[in-house]
Amino acid sequence: MKIRLDKSLPGGEIAVPSSKSYTIRGLIAAAQANGQSRIISPLAADDTLASRQVLSGLGIDINTDAEAESWQLTGNTFKKPTGNLFCRESAATLRFMSAVCARLPFECRLLAGHSLMRRPMLPLIQALHQLGIEIETRGNTTVIKGGEITRSKVSLPGNISSQYVSALMLMAPACKSGLEIHLATPPASLPYLKMTKQTLESFGIKAYTSIDWQEISIPPQPYLPARYRVEGDWSSASSFLALGAIAAPLFISNLDTESFQADRIMIKFLSEMGAEVESGQNWVKVSPKPLTAIQADLTHSIDLLPALAITAACAKGQSILSGVRQARIKESNRIRAVSQGLSAMGINVTEEDDRLIIEGGIPRGAEIDSLGDHRIAMAFGALGAVTGETCISEAECVSKTYPDFWQKLESLGGKVIKDV
Repeated sequence: MKIRLDKSLPGGEIAVPSSKSYTIRGLIAAAQANGQSRIISPLAADDTLASRQVLSGLGIDINTDAEAESWQLTGNTFKKPTGNLFCRESAATLRFMSAVCARLPFECRLLAGHSLMRRPMLPLIQALHQLGIEIETRGNTTVIKGGEITRSKVSLPGNISSQYVSALMLMAPACKSGLEIHLATPPASLPYLKMTKQTLESFGIKAYTSIDWQEISIPPQPYLPARYRVEGDWSSASSFLALGAIAAPLFISNLDTESFQADRIMIKFLSEMGAEVESGQNWVKVSPKPLTAIQADLTHSIDLLPALAITAACAKGQSILSGVRQARIKESNRIRAVSQGLSAMGINVTEEDDRLIIEGGIPRGAEIDSLGDHRIAMAFGALGAVTGETCISEAECVSKTYPDFWQKLESLGGKVIKDV
């Protein structure tokens, strides 16, 4: 689907969807608990439905209670799958479930979607090899021959993806002797590991970490059933937060300002740039003011790159976004995608290995290739609504985490024309 955005001044009030990251973690924890758990206010989007579908394929009974806006799971009823388990384009599903499948006493075959095939798995595969697990990638399929895990120590780099570490943490309680995880390098995206630890605790699991998080110890212990409430998604909110800073006042609900989510730092960045930011219990309001450039380290909040970049494009001066190297291995090469998109809109951008340098100005409308990347589509959708005369390709990719993004933008006054 291709959409056109005509010039408008979107503003008003919206509620953002629930967190993808917490929904997937809650599902996988609940699936390993003996008894019934309830996931309250889950996100229903491509990535979370991928996790749900894979777990269902492994024998986990999951029912939707539409009236209560929840999913009910009967956990620890794993059985050998009858076919491939399709992870769609969800890296979290593929990585987390590779580790969970490693502790199950049968072979599992996890099938990756087209763009997911390009995202690295080797550090996790090597870590599972250390634990005696047979796992290999054959084309777009990861084959895992699981079984009882008796080894208790594993080492891997911490600076490539936090998802490898979270995968091991989610598997660890079911290992015969638990797991001691050593990170050879300081962890990137540390808040995501804290989110995993928080989820484990919600299901009765004790996890111990060193101050620098390079040592993680999780003893063997049973997951306990739980009522698990999913909070709002700061990552999905980021493009609308940016929109409030460059367009018109925007009141956003379903956002916990005390969240462990890394991307809540977006409001700090916007405030530093000059936007007016107010917050209260479960809400944030952003209003536009003259913006100035920022120097921001995104090492622990890499998903903010597109939204912060489009804000920097409207700010006076030169912004430097650092710690962005890992953005090259997301759904697209986001450094390149952001650079090409902003350049097409008349903004000077310099790409470096671990930095993106943006000269603020007055963006103009342009043809934007989203590369099928939901965060690129959403960020340039927000900017395109302000500039007008903007077309975005593969706009349907927002269904990965925010299925009704375009409808929400339209409800705020954005002029969105689909299938142009």
